[in-house]
Amino acid sequence: MGGEDDGRFVCAHGTVMILAWMIFASTAVLFARYGRKIRFGSKDKLLGDQIWFQIHRFCACLTTVLTLLGFFFILVYLNGTWVGIDEGRGFVHSVFGGIVVCCALIQAWMALFRCHPDSTYRFIYNWLHRLTGILAYFLSIPTIFIIITTFDENQIGMIVILSLWSAWIVIIVIIFEIIRIFVGKSSSNVMRTRYGPELDDLDQLPHVNIENDDNDMTHWNNRILILFLLHIVVSITLAIALIVLIWK
Repeated sequence: MGGEDDGRFVCAHGTVMILAWMIFASTAVLFARYGRKIRFGSKDKLLGDQIWFQIHRFCACLTTVLTLLGFFFILVYLNGTWVGIDEGRGFVHSVFGGIVVCCALIQAWMALFRCHPDSTYRFIYNWLHRLTGILAYFLSIPTIFIIITTFDENQIGMIVILSLWSAWIVIIVIIFEIIRIFVGKSSSNVMRTRYGPELDDLDQLPHVNIENDDNDMTHWNNRILILFLLHIVVSITLAIALIVLIWK
């Protein structure tokens, strides 16, 4: 196996890992937290399950598959050996990457054997699933940062792209959190305005302006969909730019 072929395995490793964690993992995390009430038109279900869950599951599965594929590529490149501790940043990258791979495998295993949503112990699975996913995702960013500092060519460009990516993640999370606060306050105010004065009269049905309420929720739903679309576009654009620099 020639040096050029070995280099291709390294580039293939970087490519699938970037696709996995910059595009699919980030989308899976964002949909799990902020996409649970989204609707496409009048539909909130796809093939019998909530739309957010279908997208989350699809992206999470692709993340795991691509992560394992990337791990296979680097194992082939290294002939099944582990990076030596004397290799500094390369060794740190391998440790962080190993943790990310283990988290991805644990996530897949937990998803396959998760208990029923109504189970008494479902909360244990929910918290383990969240914590493992968050650990893997947040470790993936420094893992990529560390390895790109070892490149002799295009290092500055890679750092700039990954810095933009990190800033984008912070920005979109802040925007989503602000929207959550506004939607929560809006819903709370609507409930107090419409139901509060009449809660003591159980025989009288409160007057509800369903049309205005639906229009308000549609307004927020459309904003959230636009943000998700924008995130996907930004993710793909920055991921492709980073992949191009890796292969260049």
